[in-house]
Amino acid sequence: MKKLILILAFLLSPFPELFAQNQDNKLLIEEYLRQSENQRKAGIIMIGAGAGTAALGVLIAVLSNDWGSAAFGGGVILFVAGSASAIVGIPIIVSSASKARKAGQLSLVTDSARVINPNVASFNIYPALKISVPLNSAKR
Repeated sequence: MKKLILILAFLLSPFPELFAQNQDNKLLIEEYLRQSENQRKAGIIMIGAGAGTAALGVLIAVLSNDWGSAAFGGGVILFVAGSASAIVGIPIIVSSASKARKAGQLSLVTDSARVINPNVASFNIYPALKISVPLNSAKR
């Protein structure tokens, strides 16, 4: 039994990457993804509310009887405010995509593979995609 444990320890010693995954950037990636999702929701809400307010402003302005009436002025104000809200929502969505892209770039890294060669201690570097799968269903 001692020989078997010694042989397994000897065989697995050149591969410390097998023992645990590297979780250095995991918290940063999760934070970027959370921020991205929150910004995307806020941007969609701002665009939707702005478009609805602008449409309501146009409707009120069109249905008013006189150019000098309070309904026409209120409709113009609603249209301007709704348009501004919809326009501000666009950069928020672009920022959301940027955060998601940063999280994706953090998960693309280069790793090194150890090659067992008694004469030369060489490392081969290759691009790697690290994928983490949450095993607990509470985070969904």
